[in-house]
Amino acid sequence: MVYSQGAMKRKASDYSDKDASKKLKGNDSSASRHHQQKNLKQERKGNDRHFEMITEAKKIWENLRRGDISRDETKDLMQKIMNVITGHVQEIIFKHDASRIVQTCLKKGNAEQRGQIAKELTGKYEILAKSMYGKFIVLKVLEYCHKHRDQVLSEFRTHVRKLIRHREASAVIESFYAQYANGAQRQELLSEFYGPEMTLFNRGGGAKTLDELLTNLPEKKDSVLRFMSETLMGCMDKGTVVHSIVHKALYQFLTLADPKGRENIIAHLRENLQDILHTREGAKVAMISLSYSTPKDRKTIIKAFKPHVVKIAQDEYGYLVLIRFLDVMDDTVLINKALISELCKQAKTLFADKFGRRVFLYILTGRNTRYLSPETVQQITEGDEIRQSKKDPEIRAKEVLDGCSPALIQTVAEDAPILMREKLSSQVVQEIMLHATGDKTAAVNAILNLASENIEKENHIIEDRFGNRIIKAMVKADNAEAMNDKAVEPLGFAPKLLERIEPHLGHFATNFGSFVVLSLLEEPSTKEQTKKALKPHKKEIRKAADENKGAKMIVELL
Repeated sequence: MVYSQGAMKRKASDYSDKDASKKLKGNDSSASRHHQQKNLKQERKGNDRHFEMITEAKKIWENLRRGDISRDETKDLMQKIMNVITGHVQEIIFKHDASRIVQTCLKKGNAEQRGQIAKELTGKYEILAKSMYGKFIVLKVLEYCHKHRDQVLSEFRTHVRKLIRHREASAVIESFYAQYANGAQRQELLSEFYGPEMTLFNRGGGAKTLDELLTNLPEKKDSVLRFMSETLMGCMDKGTVVHSIVHKALYQFLTLADPKGRENIIAHLRENLQDILHTREGAKVAMISLSYSTPKDRKTIIKAFKPHVVKIAQDEYGYLVLIRFLDVMDDTVLINKALISELCKQAKTLFADKFGRRVFLYILTGRNTRYLSPETVQQITEGDEIRQSKKDPEIRAKEVLDGCSPALIQTVAEDAPILMREKLSSQVVQEIMLHATGDKTAAVNAILNLASENIEKENHIIEDRFGNRIIKAMVKADNAEAMNDKAVEPLGFAPKLLERIEPHLGHFATNFGSFVVLSLLEEPSTKEQTKKALKPHKKEIRKAADENKGAKMIVELL
């Protein structure tokens, strides 16, 4: 059929009108549905007998939660909101918006108002702890209502084993244990890992440790350990093993269990050790696990550690676990490849880190109390008794040192100007120059180049408070009496340094560089030449000696 041009236009117009009509109708339908949904929502809320109360409380709360209101305004708003919610707290605590209102009241109220809310919550703490929103109310009660902590503990009593394996409640138990509990409360929470009988025996802090409990009831040891094992396995299965209260229980179990029981727990921990070493006890558990593991298991563990090794090294307790790796792992090639090489990639950052540098210092100087506390050294040494290793410790340490020395020396060669002037980094640089093995030519030259810079340069390395300590130690390294201060391989640094700075010895002898000059004067290989170079400057040095201890000692030697 053939249509005329006019007919075709009319048809197109008809279709266009129909489409527009449909579209408009569709929009009307969508808007209508949205309006109906909104009405239904409001109707449902209206049917809630607490709707009006919560609405009124929310209006007050919107102002109360602001951080820019005065103390008097806060006091006034708290009085208003307490007038609204008092007597109804238990009825609204499981609602998301109402929960936030109660949390704010606990945070901003006075002692009497907080106590009133906490009192109304009595009997609901265990249920609240398991609620997605309610747990935050319990945490606020623990934080702000000190006198009600015993009440919270009494409601948790005999339920801790279940709560610590609950996704929401475990965070409450952990916060109570780690942040708010006193010694007796902490022990009471922990004792629930030991079983019902022990919980009753220990109520009110009857014994301070598990050892003390078992001393009083030795016949219960097997049942306690069996109960602990079941509870700890449940924590691992539920993913709540990250909490410090669990770490404490794990550590107690591993120190008391027989080999079979210990192996059972360690087998479940091996792939998750990196998740628990952020606490003191967690790190100890990881160290024990490494000590008792087989070579094959250690390879599995080190592969799990590899992506996190830098972060672990910077952890207050995690670095100790890396040190344990160095002490127990016989496969030093894998250690250097999977662990040390990853650390060396971030050496510049780790050298300046309070904890990260200690792994390098341990490799370089061993159990030196200059860098590790006596308690830490004792803890590391205690692990020697249980480590399952075949290789001689000295051979293992030498292989690790030889493996990582080239990377450490290269780091100094590339970043000496920065590393030598930073307090913590400078200590690592000094130990690298004294105790690393292999060719140090590039690093030595980098340091000599710094010493050769224009003496007018601000913070010259010879005058820098940290840099000149390294240089002084390197000058004395070949003839030092103490093993800690003696270079493992001759450096021959003193004559090279003297050659570079001899024209400026008089200048350095009168300022903060005087101790470097003094070290050259005391070193047999440079003693005479240094004396000769300093003679023309005696007058200036004597003048500086009144205020400069190093200059004074130089005058005495001259």
